[in-house]
Amino acid sequence: MNINRICALLIDALHGAGYNESTIFNYHGVIRRFKAFSIEKGVTAYTPSFGKKYADDVVSVKTGKFSLNRFRIQGRFIRFLDSYFHNGSFDFSMSSRGRVSPKNQNHKGIYQEYCSFLRSVYSNENTIHFYGYQMYCLLQYMESICVVDTTDLTSAIIIRYIQNTTLNRQRATLCGLRKIFKYLEREDLYASIAGIHAQRIKRIIPVLTADEQQSIRKLIDSREISLRDSAMVIMGLTIGIRACDLIRLRLTDIDWTNELISFYQSKTGNMVCLPLTPTIGNALARYLAEERPETKHDIIFVRQIAPYEPFADHSACHAIVSNFFKKTGIHKDGRIYGMHMLRHNAASTMVKNAVPIETIAAILGHSSPDTTDIYITTDEQKLKECVLPMFGISTEVHS
Repeated sequence: MNINRICALLIDALHGAGYNESTIFNYHGVIRRFKAFSIEKGVTAYTPSFGKKYADDVVSVKTGKFSLNRFRIQGRFIRFLDSYFHNGSFDFSMSSRGRVSPKNQNHKGIYQEYCSFLRSVYSNENTIHFYGYQMYCLLQYMESICVVDTTDLTSAIIIRYIQNTTLNRQRATLCGLRKIFKYLEREDLYASIAGIHAQRIKRIIPVLTADEQQSIRKLIDSREISLRDSAMVIMGLTIGIRACDLIRLRLTDIDWTNELISFYQSKTGNMVCLPLTPTIGNALARYLAEERPETKHDIIFVRQIAPYEPFADHSACHAIVSNFFKKTGIHKDGRIYGMHMLRHNAASTMVKNAVPIETIAAILGHSSPDTTDIYITTDEQKLKECVLPMFGISTEVHS
């Protein structure tokens, strides 16, 4: 397949798919470099193996260092060419980030079998990824100490593995190991960690100040931010919807007549019904009527540049919220960013407004109100009322 021909077809396809002129301009630059690379190598016909060589050529000529921009755009460019080479059409669909997998072939087989087991037990991708990642970490440790098979694991090895785990990961590690040992039917290893309990660190829930919330609302009103991003932030700020649920929200999940938003949570699988407040309803209506591009998908929030598809993962929400904070001058100050920060803030606001814990738990989708109790700590004024007076205490202890 002639390189000049396939590159020309790609540019035509990008125009046909509705890509922005600035994006197409960037691909023209990639194509110029690719053609120069082809001439240098004396290649005129495209093959996936040659394409991989170009995709791997990610060292900048000017700086002599790894170029992240080259890595991303050249990799996507070659994926386009490969899709046409194999199928006769360019695949413009978004690809999710790949999952980690051990390089050791024996460990890779163990890892894949375990992930298949997890999929037979769980339906939630986040849960599958969590337990799968714990197995990956264990296998990486086994690789580092030259342990080939899980049958060679001993209690001493597992204890050393836990000791080498950082404090903030020990709870997740122990949880993952228990699941792994049950799967492997290694009761001896399960018993060896039964009495180990990792330290549980109680952190103060991070929230936005009143001034910071006001800054966000002013930015929304200014229309400097897209209607899509504004609607997403408003939903996070008012009802605390999780990022993984927000990016999967469908048009049919909005009941305009009864003013409800209903969907099955990705994390728990439970049905959640949230109020479609005037603020949320107006934000969604403006986005749907004025800005949302025509697309075959019924997902509410889609990409603003072609291809007009749903977000590949919820990292897009983190980028959107971070951009909001940057434009409003909100500093991180050790706090988390992203939709989870807005979720914390929504819960703490409801607590301060004396909304019953049971109601807050229902809105957040918690399976138990006990999970929601942590947000009580964000109401500083109410906590002060709980402090016992010090009057009348004997001063003898200070003499």
